[in-house]
Amino acid sequence: MNAQRANIRSKDRSIWGSLLLAVGLFLLLTAPREAGAATSGSGAWNLLLFGNYDLSTLDTGNVSNNQIYNTALSATGQATSFANSFQNGYGAGLAVAYWFNDVFAFRVGVQGNFFEGKGESAFSGNSVQSAPIFGGFEAKLYGNTDYFLYGVIDGGAAYEETVSGASPTLSNYLNHGWSAYGDVGLGMNLDWVFVEVKFAYMPQFVPAYSHGQNGFYYVPLTAGFNF
Repeated sequence: MNAQRANIRSKDRSIWGSLLLAVGLFLLLTAPREAGAATSGSGAWNLLLFGNYDLSTLDTGNVSNNQIYNTALSATGQATSFANSFQNGYGAGLAVAYWFNDVFAFRVGVQGNFFEGKGESAFSGNSVQSAPIFGGFEAKLYGNTDYFLYGVIDGGAAYEETVSGASPTLSNYLNHGWSAYGDVGLGMNLDWVFVEVKFAYMPQFVPAYSHGQNGFYYVPLTAGFNF
């Protein structure tokens, strides 16, 4: 029964991943930017398709805030920090932005990220899948309509799932939960291409964690296309 349930959930993830890709391609093909249209400015719409490389190993804080539990883990030779429990992550997503004027834009989006557990930690052989759903604002700091530096801030909720294995598509489901999500950072738009560097934070990164969890931060390095 457990194996059957795991297979069903694995198929569900594949279905949702395919659906996300299909929606992105549909929006891309049906709403392309008009020739000569500006990236920013009053009434402008942007479709953002992007990939992430997530620097999770920068967080050297302990996963658990229970010192007794941390001491017990250390005694068995297992890592206690986020940096030594999870590899750097990776992922992708899409968002839609609307410019109120030449300076401010509102955006909404969804992304999926995958963090593999390290061998010397309690998460050895397991991984965490994270799917933040967010809304936020962009503010142009310097530049013109197509080439500009901007600040960004997002907030929302992330669906978190612990899986066995090291594959985002072939792993089996273990636990799930929700966490608040927020990020802040800087971006650079170069006509059809954009890059962002942000600081992201989640207070409940590991779902169904029963040892008093500390908040987790990582640094998403994002690059993508702006249509």
